[in-house]
Amino acid sequence: MVDTKVRIVNALGNDVERNSKEQGEIIVKGSGVMNQQQQMSSDGWVHTGDIGTMDESGHINMIKMNKDITKHDGDPVSSFEVESVLYKHPAVREIVVLATPDQELGDIIEAFIVLNEGYQPTKQELLDFSAQQLAPSDRPKQITFLDELPKTPSGKILRVQLKQNYK
Repeated sequence: MVDTKVRIVNALGNDVERNSKEQGEIIVKGSGVMNQQQQMSSDGWVHTGDIGTMDESGHINMIKMNKDITKHDGDPVSSFEVESVLYKHPAVREIVVLATPDQELGDIIEAFIVLNEGYQPTKQELLDFSAQQLAPSDRPKQITFLDELPKTPSGKILRVQLKQNYK
């Protein structure tokens, strides 16, 4: 599209590295971009809610839609924000954050994590890592390590299956 700019930003609004690895929200700016259902920042950037990566050449790979907002203690929690923080830990290869039921606490934030080869962090190590960067209401309360995340043939993570299989 002519006169359209695209960026990918992390939870703090900073551009992600152009390395095809660091994920962020895709934002766009230009004539004819505005959609009433999307959020526009004061400087004219439209937040699409889509998550992607950018390579060295500026090509974008869309990963998923960021419509995953959960509630914890009545407060909205962005799964993307929690995932972004934990992705910074060198042991984390893949992650999905969901609200899962807990008999004592009601819904809790749970992180399902696939580790990079050669890493064996404890659950507490990852919980402490997230505590350094997230508000108490946004921190995961449970970590579940998996060999792989359940996915469709096209690579979309099956979040519902995770919730059903790991109650």
